[in-house]
Amino acid sequence: MSYDMLISSARICDGTGAPAFDGNLAIKDGKIAGLGAVSGEASRQIDAQGLILAPGFIDHHTHYDAQISWDPLLTSSCWHGITSVVMGNCGVGVAPCRTDERGIVAWDLVNVEAMPYEVLLNGVSWAWESFPEYLAAMKKRPLAINTGFLVPLSALRFFVLGGDAPERAARPDEIQAMADALRQAMRAGAFGFSLSTLRQHIGYQGRPLASRLASHEELGALADVLREVGHGVIELALTSTAGLLSEDELELLKLLAERSQRPITWLALLDRTDMPYAYRAALDTVAPYIEAGMRIHPQATPRPARQYHTLRTPFIFASFASWKDAFNRSVEEQLALYKSPAFRDAFREELKGKGGVVFTGQWDRLSVVRVTRPEHEVLINKTIEEVAALAEKDPVDALLDLVIAENLETGFLFAATNTNPEAVQELITNPHVLLGLSDAGAHVDQSCNAGVPTYLLHEWVHNRGSLSLERAVQRLTAEPADFLGLTKKGRLLPGMDADLVLFDLETVKPCPLEWVNDLPGGKQRLIERAEGIAYTLVGGQVLFDHGEHQGVFPGRVMDSADA
Repeated sequence: MSYDMLISSARICDGTGAPAFDGNLAIKDGKIAGLGAVSGEASRQIDAQGLILAPGFIDHHTHYDAQISWDPLLTSSCWHGITSVVMGNCGVGVAPCRTDERGIVAWDLVNVEAMPYEVLLNGVSWAWESFPEYLAAMKKRPLAINTGFLVPLSALRFFVLGGDAPERAARPDEIQAMADALRQAMRAGAFGFSLSTLRQHIGYQGRPLASRLASHEELGALADVLREVGHGVIELALTSTAGLLSEDELELLKLLAERSQRPITWLALLDRTDMPYAYRAALDTVAPYIEAGMRIHPQATPRPARQYHTLRTPFIFASFASWKDAFNRSVEEQLALYKSPAFRDAFREELKGKGGVVFTGQWDRLSVVRVTRPEHEVLINKTIEEVAALAEKDPVDALLDLVIAENLETGFLFAATNTNPEAVQELITNPHVLLGLSDAGAHVDQSCNAGVPTYLLHEWVHNRGSLSLERAVQRLTAEPADFLGLTKKGRLLPGMDADLVLFDLETVKPCPLEWVNDLPGGKQRLIERAEGIAYTLVGGQVLFDHGEHQGVFPGRVMDSADA
């Protein structure tokens, strides 16, 4: 038989968790035509001696909603063997969106996902209002990898409630209108809906993110839509105290699961240095429900959570009421606020209580990594605790005095969570946990964690041996495919989509972060390239050959009803 491509002499890891085996894989018309001892003529052959052949990796937690408008490759994910992504997570996105609400919806992305406002307003095409119109617009774009879209609840609430969305719960007629809009989106191919209940997720000018105002009646009605259509998932940023799960949060999970009868993933389980192993209680709480068939899977990442921050976008302090007026302001307004003794005193007072979520006073883990004035170069890699001691000031004054002197351009790195390898190992080996949380496309000037697959393979398979190769590949492929309902992806079987990755287990890893100026208008972002990825194929076409894009765009917009 003649094939389009024959990959020979590979170590095949098929995504099922079964032992890897040596063999070949044939591709015909974008599908896997055979594997194992298959042979025959082929238009192209790849010698995969010494390489692992696996299904293309799937990242279900990205925020490429804006970037897809100007970057058809969806960097950095495409460099890490990722062949399918889902965006629209955490209740924020760019659709649905009426023309007069674009600015407000954009500010939600600025505040929650730390994307530059000017980039969003000018880089996004905004050639839609309804969600089906958004999907239609995306289908017209060239795409390197496959994309799926969740309906973000904050955008949906603005679409129906207008300016009241961040102020109140929806009325019965508005709930019906939202359910109708979600139903239309699901029929057009949406993968479900997302929301956030986190108090640190704030919207335009410090108001609550609109999804935080959703009542249980509203959320139940939306969950009913998923049960009605029979496909889709729910993603929610849930834990008001990172790594913990309250009784109210558990009740919300149960409501959504019972009403929707669909899979749910919630954020997030992380190990905190101030509360070591606290996530165990949350795992113990949900385990009986998951074992009884309720699909309410917590999400975790295999990576330490380190974020770069400036006080132009002070996301790290978003849960503090004293910082409400710091968002969506000019540099001059922020400088005036940061100089204010009343502001500083209010912040100090809050630090004594429980106002913090991301940051709770860990001055020893907030480090200076970028300065603009030569006299401050001695502070590079020093913590704010150390800076305060040198200046003989308290940490609040030391931090704010430094950023004021540098016109708010000082850069900080905050080591937030997952710094204990033993705890992270517990999380990533727990079968109830869904791996994810890359946040790819978000926090573009704070972090880039798109390389979750290459990090998992390098650190937890190659270096530590905490996961077998087969189990790690399963966690990156079949498990997210099953969660999302992607019946044609995630496993190497005849008839499945030929979305593939070939990598060298000895060398695969994420590269150090780089600053680039490639956002619309020349704005900066962080990127993360990869080593050890030999080939990435999408739909049977070679997308990357040893890191070089081959000029093709074989990706497509996935339809959750026909995935």
